[in-house]
Amino acid sequence: MSLTDDLYREIILEHFKNPRNHGKLERPDLTAQGANPFCGDELELTISLKEGVLQEIRAQGKGCSISQASVSMMTEAVSGKKIGEVEELAGKFKAIMLEGAPMDLPPELEDLEALEGVKKYPVRIKCAILSWNTLLEGLSAYRKGSAASSHVEGEEGSRPELSDQLTAQSASPPDKEAPKGESRQEEVRSALKQVIDPELNMNVVDLGLIYGIDIQGAQVKVTYTLTSPGCPLGPVIKGQMQGSLGKIPWVKEIEADLVWSPPWDPHTMASEETKTELGIW
Repeated sequence: MSLTDDLYREIILEHFKNPRNHGKLERPDLTAQGANPFCGDELELTISLKEGVLQEIRAQGKGCSISQASVSMMTEAVSGKKIGEVEELAGKFKAIMLEGAPMDLPPELEDLEALEGVKKYPVRIKCAILSWNTLLEGLSAYRKGSAASSHVEGEEGSRPELSDQLTAQSASPPDKEAPKGESRQEEVRSALKQVIDPELNMNVVDLGLIYGIDIQGAQVKVTYTLTSPGCPLGPVIKGQMQGSLGKIPWVKEIEADLVWSPPWDPHTMASEETKTELGIW
């Protein structure tokens, strides 16, 4: 089974809407909390262990469909397994997501294959592995005699900040003369089409989320909105926009202005092709 071209096929959405092992154990042997501050994912795992076996596991939290589906799949995959088996499985899953290892899992874990497509969207990989890293951190603490742990995704490795990337770009040798007028607008719009709304897996231009593009010399101001005021992925989308625009040679300053008026309405703002994809007629 391969879902590499679609992050939101039936298995992922089904786990997102109907998460397995949802809730909190009253008297857990281990409590492990995890968070991804980059995109707002949070979770808490409560686990009952006996003689080195995960007897029960419950999970609760908030976040995008990828993170929530992944934790649901994980709780199913690890229930009833020995700590060593869980750590081995977690290592295998992380190798698949981070190192391109083949998706070689037993049939009873085939739901995890639905996450393989996440590898095409690097910004979402941390969403998929957050629950696994949180569990590994918890088990490590448990081995050391602790009943609680916390994990912040991204702290285990360095991540270049956008400001550093833009500084490096601005220090590069001068590029060819900047395009003028409409060609500039089209270049900016083309760059913004590389920005994907992770929840809908569609670009922000065709979704109608870009309300305005104002270009003044080497300065670009983008006025945009999100699909909902409660969208937890706002920082991700803003970071994608700044990253894409920062790759344009003549762009030296970027302003991303988030607005809520008028409210986004796909019926009138999305492109015809996108409306068809969304099932809007």
